[in-house]
Amino acid sequence: MSFLYEEKASSSPFVDVVWHTVDTSDGTYLAAADACWDLIFTRHAAGSRVLISGPSSRPTVVPYRAGNRNVGVRFTRGTYFTHVEPHSMCDRTVPLNVPDPAHFELAGRTWPMPQYDAIDDLLDAFDRRRLLAHDAVIEAALHDRAVPSVSPRTVERHFTRITGCSRRQVRQIDRAREAAARLRTGEAIADVAYELGYADQSHLTRDVKRLTGYTPAQSQRRDEPV
Repeated sequence: MSFLYEEKASSSPFVDVVWHTVDTSDGTYLAAADACWDLIFTRHAAGSRVLISGPSSRPTVVPYRAGNRNVGVRFTRGTYFTHVEPHSMCDRTVPLNVPDPAHFELAGRTWPMPQYDAIDDLLDAFDRRRLLAHDAVIEAALHDRAVPSVSPRTVERHFTRITGCSRRQVRQIDRAREAAARLRTGEAIADVAYELGYADQSHLTRDVKRLTGYTPAQSQRRDEPV
């Protein structure tokens, strides 16, 4: 692995995980499909960069440069930014305007570049400005909870509008990510396939390769986080 990595939980109900990396060499990272929004802040020798990414349905190549320091936020499934139409961001990464190394622009306002240890302050400010919202229908569906007075067709519309993917696609992405994470810890391919409900090892191989970019065997040897 050509970068140092750490992650932590957030106090924000909109956030799945906050992570921090320091790039120790030049290279590329293959980010697995995640079906959720991400926000990435990079400080480098020439200044700063901020990227906002919508839900991804396929692996994405992410280049990195030695010396870069990155802070990222992966939002929960069903969370989205309200200043854009959510489905328009599916499989898109957009650079935000950075007027100076200490600030960036989002939704017509200027915000301070956050530090890893204090990023919850920025997320709280987003919440106060109602820039973040969470779709309760998606959350209920992913946890197999029925939503009163909501038809299956309406549930699918929620998934398509917020994630750009169907409920089935989001479940496939989540399962492939979990499979890859388990394989990284040394679990046997056959055991992971059985425990996660894949029809067989070939089924596991197809989904993990398609959605993470790595075969199960490669995932077992991978030293990068999924």
